[in-house]
Amino acid sequence: MENKRLQLLKAFIGKPFSGSPSPFAKWLNGTVVSVNDKSIEFKFIVRKEMTNPAGMLHGGVISSMIDDCIGVNFMILGLENFYPTINLNVDFFNPAFENDTVLVKTELIKLGKTIINFNAVVINQNNGKLVARASSNLAVSSTKIPF
Repeated sequence: MENKRLQLLKAFIGKPFSGSPSPFAKWLNGTVVSVNDKSIEFKFIVRKEMTNPAGMLHGGVISSMIDDCIGVNFMILGLENFYPTINLNVDFFNPAFENDTVLVKTELIKLGKTIINFNAVVINQNNGKLVARASSNLAVSSTKIPF
């Protein structure tokens, strides 16, 4: 039986994920593309305020999209305690520009008792090029998840 968080996210497939409790995630305004118990896909339309002075999608915004999607992927695991990000390693390959659509795909690699490992890729859907690739680790905390 699917957990409630996974069911909630599946209800947003094809729609912006307005169910996030994060104001920053709402600003990013990602649309849920697909979800299962170990991976998710969100797409984002690059807005002007997401770009750097050269007009490219800002690396900090790319990293934030990845981190936010990994956070959503974590939440659907149905765990009781919060696991904050302890590192996020991002490699940047190709630019994305205003009005481009980028797809962020995350994948659970290992669910340990104290550390969770994720990988992610960001693809520019306008040209199919890899924008970025990332790996991240999350560590268990004593904080209980309130929802």
